Amino acid sequence: MTKTKNKVRVSFVGYSAFQVTGSMTLIETDNRKILIEAGLVQGGTVLQDWQANTRKLPFKPSEITHIFVGHAHADHMLLIPRLFAMGCEAQIIAPTGTKALFEIMANDSAYIISKDAEYLSNSCGKSRLPFYTGKDVANAAAHFAEYGLDVTVTLEEDLKFRFTPSGHLINAAQIELWATSGNHTAKIGYTSDLGSNLPRRYINKFKPLAKCNLLIGECTYAREPRPVTSKDRRNDLAKIKSIIETTCIEQKGRVLIPVFSLDRAQNMASFIYDMFRDTEDFDIPVLVDSPLTIKMFGYMRDHASEEDRAYITDLMSWKNLIMIDSYEESKRWMDSGKPCCILSSAGMLNAGRSRRWATSLLPHRNAHILFCGFSVENSLASKIKNYPEQRTISIDGKKVHNACSVTDLHSFSGHMGRDDLLKYYSDVDTEKIALVHADYDAKVEFAHDLQDAVSAKNKTGRVICVNRSTEILL
Repeated sequence: MTKTKNKVRVSFVGYSAFQVTGSMTLIETDNRKILIEAGLVQGGTVLQDWQANTRKLPFKPSEITHIFVGHAHADHMLLIPRLFAMGCEAQIIAPTGTKALFEIMANDSAYIISKDAEYLSNSCGKSRLPFYTGKDVANAAAHFAEYGLDVTVTLEEDLKFRFTPSGHLINAAQIELWATSGNHTAKIGYTSDLGSNLPRRYINKFKPLAKCNLLIGECTYAREPRPVTSKDRRNDLAKIKSIIETTCIEQKGRVLIPVFSLDRAQNMASFIYDMFRDTEDFDIPVLVDSPLTIKMFGYMRDHASEEDRAYITDLMSWKNLIMIDSYEESKRWMDSGKPCCILSSAGMLNAGRSRRWATSLLPHRNAHILFCGFSVENSLASKIKNYPEQRTISIDGKKVHNACSVTDLHSFSGHMGRDDLLKYYSDVDTEKIALVHADYDAKVEFAHDLQDAVSAKNKTGRVICVNRSTEILL
């Protein structure tokens, strides 16, 4: 990359330039190289994700001075330890409470990476070492600096920022970054992930950004078929209640709800708690089967608002809620055949105990898999959702009989819907809007509609459909 004096260069160096995971954006000034997020690529096979996450980077990690993190999801921050394994010593700037989440999630990720290294070494005939370990996680964690929301902070003469609530999950934020190159300052707005307008617990309410030179905006739901409404939420809650009662009580079967460990698990447990806590004869166990998810319940209890802390403390004391930490206890429940409702990660069934539960339940007609979130194309969750009539599903090289019921709910996503994105982005006073975090074809369609929305408001902002070679000079 050639330098341009008195300009701020923005390069889209992560997989989020052309798909929905692997967030990473490089900001270059005359004096600095700054990353906005550094996330893992997820959703492919073990080998595909490994190759993506160990790819050659278009910068030297040792030259990065700052890494800004908007929120604590794996695809936004869990590639950071790899950068530190490669010599990075950058300061990591994050919203208050993010470091504790990072340590929980990154150590879990390091363990998974070590197991993936063993699996690939044995199955592919080529030795592989983990691309980061717990030591790299600890090194990165020591470089965290946390800041509150809605406060403008000057880090250096040529660098200041502000975190603004995104409504996506607990302590999640958009990033407003003022970067100075020579005598020129550019303001970059970065949405990270934006939250749905439907009610959830454990979040900070979304606030829009008003003005910037460049807005980098996520559009995960660029191809949302129609807006999700409060009525959809009410209908989905009724479906959950009916499915649990029919499957677990009447049919003596099991309901699996694959969840993301952070936020989705706690919210789904809260919805189920609200449905059944006052029903004295409801004796169906609700299993939280994931060590990482259990840790996230503890994090929420310690870091949520005062009202939400009191609520989740009561939820965790509910007689029906059973936390399963050990693999042995998980296997006992799986083998027991007892009726139960299972909340287990990962949400896309790409790893974790949810994948084993899905494999166990798929052959049974009195079982039900209830999806409540986004799934990357070709993930196991996507295959089960999209091919419910297919007689067998291939899992880890084995064909598994597909007989259980499947329901896909759409009102629980933590992402802002398509119409709300169009309204928000077209309202921002900005010269350029760069779209990231979406399937590329869907993003092209969304970019066209967004440009029309911008023009309809008599604004001159240009919409840029980012790809892996896009660079923007400010």
